Amino acid sequence: MQGIPDNIKLLSFAKKGLIFSQTYSVKDFPRINEIVTNTDDKVKASLSFYIENGKIPCIEGSIEIDVALDCQRCLDEVKLNLNPTFKLAFIIHENQAEELDPSFETILNADEEFSTIEFLTDEVLISIPMIPMHSHECQSYKDKSPVIEQEERKNPFAILEQLKNSTKE
Repeated sequence: MQGIPDNIKLLSFAKKGLIFSQTYSVKDFPRINEIVTNTDDKVKASLSFYIENGKIPCIEGSIEIDVALDCQRCLDEVKLNLNPTFKLAFIIHENQAEELDPSFETILNADEEFSTIEFLTDEVLISIPMIPMHSHECQSYKDKSPVIEQEERKNPFAILEQLKNSTKE
């Protein structure tokens, strides 16, 4: 295993059956770096390339990353350990998907080369929960201040009601 190149050369890597592994920092991923507070933490990625059915380039891999996000319930920091795994088949025609094992996620793609960082970023972003929050009940979420009863508001038309009743007498 060796470090992952900056650009993935899909068909070339798949034909050679290459396997890569590398440790990054969160700050190496600009789009992730924008939304997390733990920019110095490590990100481990491993990728395996191969050809399926004699013609379809595939990538199988995994990423290990801890992300520190704002809890959407209490707005304090919540740390999530993410371990997205993927098994992707890059097809040129949709009918190629029928030939594949259902365990593959198919991607309609004609690009031979693409950015490793962008590819890994996409895999991490789709694994982040839409509403990140603590697994326990957040302390600040439970408002401990007593509920103050509102004074009974007076009806602004009460005077008219009184006038109406006084004219009937």
